Amino acid sequence: MRLGGVIVVVIIALVALAAITNPSFNQFMLSLIRNATAYIINGASAAGEQSIIHSLQGPCSSWGSVNLAFSNGESLFLDVPNDSSIYLLTSDEFSQWGGGPNAPSNYAWFSSLPGIYVVTPPSPGNYDLVVCGNTDIAYRILNYTAMGVAAYYGPRLGNITTNAVLGIFNITEASIENSTGMPGMGFSLQLNAYVVVKYGGGEVVHWVQDALVVSGGEYWFQGEADVTNYIGSSQNLIYEGGRCVLGCFVTPISGALIISVNSTGRGVVINYGYILLRLGNETFRPVVHWFAHQLIPIPNATAYIITSPSLGPYGWPMDTEFVVGGPGNGGGVEFGALNAYLALYYWNGTSWSPYPITYTFGVSTGEYAINVYSMPIGPSSVELVVGRNNYQVIGNGN
Repeated sequence: MRLGGVIVVVIIALVALAAITNPSFNQFMLSLIRNATAYIINGASAAGEQSIIHSLQGPCSSWGSVNLAFSNGESLFLDVPNDSSIYLLTSDEFSQWGGGPNAPSNYAWFSSLPGIYVVTPPSPGNYDLVVCGNTDIAYRILNYTAMGVAAYYGPRLGNITTNAVLGIFNITEASIENSTGMPGMGFSLQLNAYVVVKYGGGEVVHWVQDALVVSGGEYWFQGEADVTNYIGSSQNLIYEGGRCVLGCFVTPISGALIISVNSTGRGVVINYGYILLRLGNETFRPVVHWFAHQLIPIPNATAYIITSPSLGPYGWPMDTEFVVGGPGNGGGVEFGALNAYLALYYWNGTSWSPYPITYTFGVSTGEYAINVYSMPIGPSSVELVVGRNNYQVIGNGN
């Protein structure tokens, strides 16, 4: 996608921000976007994989199990592949079952259909997760994760592929009670995705992140790949007369994060960008700032962003996330007050589309949020407020 094309479709997508902001700001945003369109076009520049396997004859001829301990209110995340039957058993039910080869007849929860599941046990305590058949699953007890909106698959559990993803945000309040991961108190808003690079007869998958990072009262946009590979940032802090004039975090803050991929003669380029629309009392023209570019130097390679329930290089499904977590380094954040609107889109070839079915949490990033309630307000949009972490599906796309 050429830069001009990206800017045009981003402007179109920004109109969607009106659905997730307050009415007075809606009118301002729509007017700003429409008036600036011509200007921009013309002048813009830890994985839990099942591995304990037993082979017998019977309905559970091959099975694996793992013991799990749930505290009050905790749920279980499961990415179940084809040809698997999954059972969650209490300790007594597991003892009664005795380990096959027959399938368990008593259980707390069961499914033989592939998909992403959030399972809440009937009560806290110890349980056994039993997998019959294909044991190549991913699981995680959901105590605290990054919160927001995340897509794990497309229609009928299929993949969604694209060359660009977009996260629109409007944060009107963000008071931090506590955080870990960086010296200053802070948090991050992350747009995370998986990029497949194809070359010759092979392929490689990269995990990429475009983030708004807030730490110690400062903010910047930062790009990373494969967890530890720093790509670049927009960090620029200026004080004049003891007053911060650039790079200091205030609310409200509105804008968007965008990741795009394209192929060149030298290889694949992953582009990290942001749009800043409002910061405190200041408003800005909706220009895409491409602050970092990552070249994967494989000649004649092609690439795309994928959203898929298949497990990626780190043992988790290849989800696309727009989520809030700690400021970095696997840290967490707890807010004293929070009000934020997030919406996640992908480029379908002609326009920006919301993901048809999403969830209120992401599992691919290491950062997490404590007591952040993600309230669905659309097929792939949420409002974040202070409250108990909730793990649920958004929308009912097929």
